[in-house]
Amino acid sequence: MPRVKAHTFKKIYNPDEPLFKLEESKDSKIMKETGKDQYIYHSCIIAGGKYENLYLREFIDYYVNFGIEKFYLGDDDPEDIENFSDVIGDYIEKGIVDVEYIYYRNYSLAEYFEMAFRSVRTRCKWFLFYDIDEYLEFKDKNMTLKSYLDMPIFDNCDVVKIHWMEHNDNNLLYYDNRPLKERLNNSLPNNHFARFHKSILRGKDYGGIVFSPETMVHSPNQSLITKQCDAVGNIEILSPGSLGSPIFKYGFIRHYSYKTSEEFAIKMMRGSSKSVKYDYNELMDLFNSVNEITEEKLKIIEHIVNRTFPKYHKHNN
Repeated sequence: MPRVKAHTFKKIYNPDEPLFKLEESKDSKIMKETGKDQYIYHSCIIAGGKYENLYLREFIDYYVNFGIEKFYLGDDDPEDIENFSDVIGDYIEKGIVDVEYIYYRNYSLAEYFEMAFRSVRTRCKWFLFYDIDEYLEFKDKNMTLKSYLDMPIFDNCDVVKIHWMEHNDNNLLYYDNRPLKERLNNSLPNNHFARFHKSILRGKDYGGIVFSPETMVHSPNQSLITKQCDAVGNIEILSPGSLGSPIFKYGFIRHYSYKTSEEFAIKMMRGSSKSVKYDYNELMDLFNSVNEITEEKLKIIEHIVNRTFPKYHKHNN
């Protein structure tokens, strides 16, 4: 599969710039054939990532089977290292996945979310804003994403918030090529990460919007402009950034923050968003908040990090 050419120019962030232009997209064929001017799809994902090729195919396969009809992905990978098209080129060719390259554009992921949503907001009834390590799952195996979101309890909701179910490393040290759900199957429902959520946003024009890390949508002056609902349809009166209490009645998002020791160290080494914000010790505190630290795990992490990313060594802070 030939690699899709990435953009090699820088641009100034403009929230009104259209991404995934309709006239260039395979979506336009559907709109012409059906006469639809909105809601081509029921459920779509807007996601972005960097150095996620190891997990991207699993993520796309899972959500295709889950009922997602269209993916809009922001690829933040340097072109000479890896691209999303290296592993999901067939999905791109089929039009199931649209990819916009953002590495050379100086966009943050939140800026990308905002720009992508504004460009495609009328194409999908609902948008999931998830990372590549987040997997929505329902307790009732007969429940589908469509049947869940179409429940009357959400008729007056613009945002549906689903909480994380964090998973630890299951005391595995290395990546072993098995799916995340199979190898990292130890969930932590009482972990502090359970307070965090990701949002499903109704597709429509909200005017001036801002996306927070948890995708709580609000105006530039911080006032909420959407009807925020919890996972059971209760409208919440919360200030931007408020987390609320976790509700797992219908389901949860399986969240795999740090994975194994090897994968965690490589994530730091290659430049995840967290490694920009934290030094080595702070990152280890985060790892320890989910996983039990052992001498063997420390040796693996320090060997990888010190060999290639020495500025984060604990002795060099």
